[in-house]
Amino acid sequence: MTEKLKKVEFGDFQTPLALSSNVISSLGDINSYELIIEPTCGLGSFLISLAQQSIPHEKLEGWEINPIYTEEANKRINKLFEQDVNLVKQQDFFEIEWDKGKFNGKTLFIGNPPWVTNSELGKLSSQNLPEKANFHGLKGLEAMTGKSNFDISEWMLIKLLEIISGSDSGIAFLIKTSVARKLIQFIDKNNLSINNISIKEIDAKKHFDVSVDACLFQASGCDFQQNGVRCEVYNAQNWNEPYKIMGVVDSRLVSNINDYINLCHIDKGSEFKWRSGVKHDASKVMELTLHGDKLENGNKEKVNIERDFVYPMYKSSNLAKEILPPPVKFMIVTQKKIGDETNHISTIAPLTWQYLIENSEKLDGRKSSIYKNSPRFSIFGVGDYTFKPYKVAISGMYKNFSFAKVGLFNDKAIVLDDTCYMLGFETKEEANLVYTLLSSEVCKKFINSIVFTDNKRPITVALLNRINLKEIAIEAGLDHEYVNTFNFE
Repeated sequence: MTEKLKKVEFGDFQTPLALSSNVISSLGDINSYELIIEPTCGLGSFLISLAQQSIPHEKLEGWEINPIYTEEANKRINKLFEQDVNLVKQQDFFEIEWDKGKFNGKTLFIGNPPWVTNSELGKLSSQNLPEKANFHGLKGLEAMTGKSNFDISEWMLIKLLEIISGSDSGIAFLIKTSVARKLIQFIDKNNLSINNISIKEIDAKKHFDVSVDACLFQASGCDFQQNGVRCEVYNAQNWNEPYKIMGVVDSRLVSNINDYINLCHIDKGSEFKWRSGVKHDASKVMELTLHGDKLENGNKEKVNIERDFVYPMYKSSNLAKEILPPPVKFMIVTQKKIGDETNHISTIAPLTWQYLIENSEKLDGRKSSIYKNSPRFSIFGVGDYTFKPYKVAISGMYKNFSFAKVGLFNDKAIVLDDTCYMLGFETKEEANLVYTLLSSEVCKKFINSIVFTDNKRPITVALLNRINLKEIAIEAGLDHEYVNTFNFE
């Protein structure tokens, strides 16, 4: 196995001693713990830092699956204590029989578990996996698709959270921030007796040379259930003072609970239905670029077709710009709504049909199951809303959360790709008012209170459909304009 694959299989991001020492210094009275365990300890960075801070070896223990690391960690730690203490045991975390009785005393679990998912390990045919189980209780399709994918660290820390719940023990682990949020939701959903929850952001690029949002996640057991789960969030430059408090409200995690509570009346559902853009899964065929007066596809081939089914388009990268440029890309839109037959294209636009036939291997070979049993050359995310003359749209991929007004281009509706979300309107006045409301400081503050910027798609249809525009209009003093424009009571 190559070093790269080893790094993936065992989540092998060894913790720099400077970081492990900083973590331990931030934990306060660490001597109050009767036992400190570093599971999946690798080369034992946390145990070494603990020893350097004069924690007696009788209080320390490490677990590590890799026998080479186990031996090397023990050599390093024995040298520090100047005796053969051999604190690290060769132990597979996934084979431990978890029993609260084994950890009666005040125990701290600390360390840096693998930063890898079960599906990534499955691709390697790795045995370094927990027993397959639907531990989130997902149903049907969710359990069969990506939602059943999980980080190995998530599985590990859930086990430890269940162990410390109701006790005076605690955990402190370096994990991806997205995993930390899932753990907070797990605590709430399962009514665990846990408090003092915090996320202390770290610079993962600096410490591990990976581009991912990561943090030190801390939590302590307690003898009562919390009235609402709360988590203090600290930025990487200042672990002394939280800059916001994350929390769970009505079973939903919000990014900034103080701002959210002040604006939660906006979270009552949108009067309009947000839609995603067109999904075709064949950009090199279906998306065209205009060079002079000639169209060219993604394979750099000249495309000579009728314009009947060709529409100007925007992608996320266009919507993210401060000033929306005129469209330079175009999309072949084969249907007016999902399920429409497409054979008529051969009569209306024979050159377009011939182009689709010439590229049928790519189009017929699209892997998504949504295309099976659908008319040939089908697309999705298409309906009346796709062809509305005026739209308010936003990218799902960028973190600036800026909305854009989209109008006609050469008297034709501009369509969006499936990385964008939109509301469609018949009049410019409707679109202008909605754009004003969504671009208001009140709306921005509300979005920032519920969004998590490290998600692959920070903005989703589900998030947008939570925003009630009438409530924003009232906050912004535009309620009369709102009622007059949309004739809503």
